Amino acid sequence: MNNSQTNCVDFLVFSADGNPAPGLGLSDAMTIDLEFMPAFAHKPRTRDGVVTLPVADFPFAVSIRMPVPGFGHVWLYADDEGRGYTAADTSGKILNFCLEAAASRVSAVERTRQKYEHESTRLSSDYVERMANAQNLLADARAKQSDHAACARLALQSLAHSMHAGEMLVIEHARARIEQTRPRKGFLFGCNAFRGTQLGEPYRELFRELLNFGTLPFYRKGTEKEQGNPDFSGVEKLLDWTERDRLQVKGHPLVWFHRGAIPDWLYGCGYEEVRDSYRTYIRTSVGHFKDRIKTWDVINEAHDWANEFQYDFEQLVDITRMACEATREANPDAVRVVNSCCTWSEYVARSETDNQPLNRPGRNVLRYVRDVIAAGVDFEVIGLQMYYPTRDLFEINRHLDMFCELGKPVHITELGVSASPEKVDAKPGGQQVNPHYWHGRPWSESEQADWIEGYYTICYAKPAVEAVSWWDFCDPAFIPHAGLCNRELKPREGYHRLKALLQKWEVISNQ
Repeated sequence: MNNSQTNCVDFLVFSADGNPAPGLGLSDAMTIDLEFMPAFAHKPRTRDGVVTLPVADFPFAVSIRMPVPGFGHVWLYADDEGRGYTAADTSGKILNFCLEAAASRVSAVERTRQKYEHESTRLSSDYVERMANAQNLLADARAKQSDHAACARLALQSLAHSMHAGEMLVIEHARARIEQTRPRKGFLFGCNAFRGTQLGEPYRELFRELLNFGTLPFYRKGTEKEQGNPDFSGVEKLLDWTERDRLQVKGHPLVWFHRGAIPDWLYGCGYEEVRDSYRTYIRTSVGHFKDRIKTWDVINEAHDWANEFQYDFEQLVDITRMACEATREANPDAVRVVNSCCTWSEYVARSETDNQPLNRPGRNVLRYVRDVIAAGVDFEVIGLQMYYPTRDLFEINRHLDMFCELGKPVHITELGVSASPEKVDAKPGGQQVNPHYWHGRPWSESEQADWIEGYYTICYAKPAVEAVSWWDFCDPAFIPHAGLCNRELKPREGYHRLKALLQKWEVISNQ
């Protein structure tokens, strides 16, 4: 795998006004593989209008986050229309990124449309018009290749249409699939339920009116402050509520190597001591709640993101195996979720964990899950978190499909977008409102509701996806303003939109 900067390719990047894109805004450009994961650790070289990236020794693609007028500020992909670039193809060339991205997007949408044809998806006239516009503008852009700025302006216009068209395609396909399938009575619509005792009956009533699944906290830093003396009283109180309201529940997380979850007394311990200590914690936790909690996030973010102790690949797989085995020993009927975040894995390119540089090459989420499966680790569910993916719904759909094709059920364990652009002071470990708008409009209740409707529709239509859990139920939330309810427990538009969507699906499923 080539991770040097000696063999590179240059991409010209223009803004919609035809001026060179500011170099500062191009600093997170990446060389990626054809599964849209960073290929290796690297940093782009940038100046106004130009990005220089290392090539890979296998077919590769390029990703740059930038605004598309008429659509939004999102990651764009150029993959030579699905073929991937090679060192030989790009040697001595300077490529117009806007044109390459526009051509790659039109090709990707068209390939997906062809795949969906056999499922009798009815395409709207809006989709047909958008794609026709995208293709015509792409042809115009290609005719202007000698004028790089004019070519890029037309290519960005093509992208605006093809990106809207791609979202229309996957949502229309999902809706058609939902109409044609049998009821999904076991589907889990959930949220973290951490404040169910603190906020009382108003919270609990709104929760049970919408959701059937709650995530309960097992962060070890809070439950085992004193070694060997775990305190589950908080979870017990939450279970009194969830059992009364007949909610299914999940414990989260049994193992998480994040500073916010590691007990102070565990620092300084060696690898085997840490592993054995977590085995004891898992057996105690799962065994204690054997008759009350069936589903567990047995390990969280062990793909190099939450890796406070800087364990290597083999150690992380070994601890994943231990967590799965210990959970099964404590409860033979447990449903074990191996949970991951940052699923597009940009951290691999930056060579960092959530709070420190990584001292070796990183492993992307898709590879981690594959490695765990290949190692024979026995678990039931792939868990994925998707906060602010900064991708459009077409790319989200394509990304989810890669995990759905691994042969196991998928749970979306955490996700959230804001209902307001108002800035907040981020608490330690929290996040600021994303300045990169989806569809180019500031985050609002309506924008959040639109995103929820599209995302949940895509997930519900996928047979492999069996659960979706929002995070958080009310503000203050991990993602600022992301609660389905505000601080006063007033349901937002997204709450009502999701409720109407679930009622609609119930009507469809009963026909």
